[in-house]
Parts: sequence; structure tokens; C-alpha cells
Amino acid sequence: MDQSEEELLNKLIVLFVFDKMDISLDEKTIINICYTQNGWMMPLYCMDAIQKLVKANFIHQQSRGKEKLYTMTPDGRICLANFYSRIPESLRQEISDYVKENRMSFKRQQEYRHTYYKNNDGTYTVWLRIVQPSSTLMDLKFVVANNKTAKSIHENWEKKAADIYLLLHDQLIE
Repeated sequence: MDQSEEELLNKLIVLFVFDKMDISLDEKTIINICYTQNGWMMPLYCMDAIQKLVKANFIHQQSRGKEKLYTMTPDGRICLANFYSRIPESLRQEISDYVKENRMSFKRQQEYRHTYYKNNDGTYTVWLRIVQPSSTLMDLKFVVANNKTAKSIHENWEKKAADIYLLLHDQLIE
């Protein structure tokens, strides 16, 4: 495969991943999917494909604070439809299977933000958020007595965020 064919395939892989994921993705997540988890392309080629797809208006870049999120544009969907068959069928199936198994995990990682830090008095502040590309749905900070409690809350947030949001919503809006 010559360089231009490989470059085209890399762009199509990125577009196909966006199509299957159907959510906004940050560059780190795209590289994680395309390289770290699956080895479909090298990180440098992935970053290059992203930048060229943005320049061609096939994916849209949006800022969320310091973070850049990317989504596929209608032109990107048309491009993918026109060149879909250039992605080997086995690779399309591999990508589809991977996304089907992991989509919600990546969605939670990007939307359910969490951190904690030690305060001057020895307590810990836990900061939990549910964010979307254009807004913050929930932003919650609270103080806990020790590191063990803060760490436990931090580790459970991605699994429980949706339930907690729903519970708070239902309790506050009666």
C-alpha cells in the first residue's frame, strides 16, 4: 500500500469510528481507540488524519474548556458513504464490534468527570461533573473526611453518575 492509499485509509478509519461511536470524542480518546486499544494506526498518523479531516470540514472541532472535542459533519458522512468500500470488510467488522462493546464506556469517560484533592484542614474535596459538549448538566463538590472515602467516591462515579443525577432530579422536582 503506498503512502497516499494508507493516508486515505487512516482518514476513513477515523471517520468510520466517528460514525459508529456517534458521540463527540476528544483526541486522546480517538488515539486510544485507533492505536492503544486496537493498533489500527500509529498515533502520529491518527493526529494527522484528524487535522486533515478538520481542514476538509469532514469533522468539526469544538472547544470545551481546555479540551477539544470532535464530531463528524454531514460532509464527513457523505465522504464516508462514498469511500466506505475502501475500508476492508474485516476491518469494518472489527471496528463495529469494538465500538459495540466499548461505546458506553468511552461515553462515560468523557461525560462523567471526577477528581478529588486534599484541603488544608486535612479533609478532601470531591468534584463530580456530568458534562456535554456544549454545557454542564451537573457540577457537584462536597467535602469528605478522609482519602479513603474520596477515593471510593471517585472510583464509583462513572458507574453511578446517571443514577445519582436521576435521583437528584426526581427528588428536587416533585
